[in-house]
Amino acid sequence: MFRYALVHASEHASLGSDEVWPGLLSAREESILAGLRFAPRKSKWLLGRIAAKRLLSRMPGLEGVASSRLSVLNRPSGEPFVLVEGEGEYPYPISISHRGKVGMAAAPERKGLRIGADLETVEPRDSALVRQFFTAREASLVERAGDACDQVVARIWSAKEAVLKLLGLGLRLDTREIEVYLTGAAFAECPALWSPIDVSPARSSRVALPTHSLRVVWRLEGGGVVLTVAVAS
Repeated sequence: MFRYALVHASEHASLGSDEVWPGLLSAREESILAGLRFAPRKSKWLLGRIAAKRLLSRMPGLEGVASSRLSVLNRPSGEPFVLVEGEGEYPYPISISHRGKVGMAAAPERKGLRIGADLETVEPRDSALVRQFFTAREASLVERAGDACDQVVARIWSAKEAVLKLLGLGLRLDTREIEVYLTGAAFAECPALWSPIDVSPARSSRVALPTHSLRVVWRLEGGGVVLTVAVAS
């Protein structure tokens, strides 16, 4: 269904000084990094690129390709894509997410698929997040979750982000246009250790979801990080 890579800042002590080892970034990426002004932004950007490079080293057709020949860039919409320097755009899409000190990258296992990936840390959130970005049914799920409410908020928010990334819309679409369920129908391609989630257009929504092919899965990593991946044709 998909491949992914997860990176923790603790794996790379140099991230604290916004430095990377020689050969990791392409010349284009080094130029982008040099233009980032603030340290937190630099660290997050690097986490995402490190995760992407780790993932790309395992993708078809890139075996043995030097990391410095792979540029992970962004379209005007914000969507990431991979450019193989001297050859052109890599035919598999990629999705990148970072939160706190964790970075993630994911790509579909087959060409012709779209992907959206998101990670969220399980932590207390401002109640305004639920009021402003969740549907009434989702808010009810959070209210009924009791002590598990922080995890439920992270799961719903992560699923919304993953699907909106798949659509290429990000937060330009009202997040209440889609509705997240905490469980989903089982399907044969669901990866081991991941669980399905159903995501559908909210009532009266005009958003066009590829519901016939959309597959959304999630898992809890290390007890405190929610990972969600959405794939569709």
